[in-house]
Amino acid sequence: MAGCAEEKAEAPPPPRAVRVVEIEPQQTPLATAQGTGRIQARTTSDVGFLVAGRLTERSVDAGATVKAGDLIARIDATDFQNKVTAAQAQVSAAQASVDQATPQEARMKKLLGDGVTTRAQYEAALQALQGAQAQLEGAQANLKLAEDQLKYTQLLAPTDGVVTATGPDVGQVVSAGQMIVQIAQHGEREAVFDVAPQHVSYAHAGMSVKVWLQGKPDEVITGTVREIAPNADPVTGTYGVKVSLPDAPNDMRLGAIVVGHAEVPGGSMVRVPSTALLQTGAQPQVWVVSQPDNAVKKQSVKVLRYDTDSVVLTDGVEKGDLVVIAGVNSLADGQKVSPQKVAAQ
Repeated sequence: MAGCAEEKAEAPPPPRAVRVVEIEPQQTPLATAQGTGRIQARTTSDVGFLVAGRLTERSVDAGATVKAGDLIARIDATDFQNKVTAAQAQVSAAQASVDQATPQEARMKKLLGDGVTTRAQYEAALQALQGAQAQLEGAQANLKLAEDQLKYTQLLAPTDGVVTATGPDVGQVVSAGQMIVQIAQHGEREAVFDVAPQHVSYAHAGMSVKVWLQGKPDEVITGTVREIAPNADPVTGTYGVKVSLPDAPNDMRLGAIVVGHAEVPGGSMVRVPSTALLQTGAQPQVWVVSQPDNAVKKQSVKVLRYDTDSVVLTDGVEKGDLVVIAGVNSLADGQKVSPQKVAAQ
């Protein structure tokens, strides 16, 4: 009689060894940033003709001060004057047709009332009058368009300001909308700074910035961040930050070099190796080893910034948490591990 061997239960695998760091939050010191920039007008307009033509005159150069309505430039108006003349002739011809059809319609209307003519003859006279009136309206519209285009051969300043740049020279053929001059409007000025990527993450709209002329460090005014460029400059890799200066003194002229100084209050942060970050959900996560059962679980975190080989966290983990820093993509929720501490960066 054969003996029955009892099946031995398969032993569970040993806990996986993982490297972890113990979280130790640090108080960051007061962050400061300082850099140079230039004064610009808040509103700058590229001014051009509404029609194309050959440039015959440009009466302003860079640095000129203009007022609204001042003549800036002209293009050759010969063709546009000819269009006006032709349109005037069309209006005269259409008006003559109306002058001829009007009494004819009135006469036929009277004869119809007297029973001398037929309704078909009257309706023909009425149709002729209405057609002449429609032609007159079309000719008048063409004349108005031609007169407007003739006016557009003169480029007038749309607002008060300073000419900061000029485009084509006299003799060149320009297209409609092409920049002839650039005008910086009078009014509020702003300082524009090129900020490095590691500093731009601290900036936010409404942030206070102290600004002074490079040659006058004692004359300090306070501005506020109005705009932060969403994309880095493809050449320099920096981000443009515009600081509104509503109370800028007169000596902060356009193009003047200024210095900006901003301060960011410190706070609690945690630095972990970049290998600890898990990017599988809607927001970054890390594996935290729970105690005392040594099981891992995902924990969502808030990233302040990404450095070369580490990330700075501001929320999601607490003092004493054990965060896995290697092999994060091969773990599962609730998996038992054997944590091996390594020194934090």
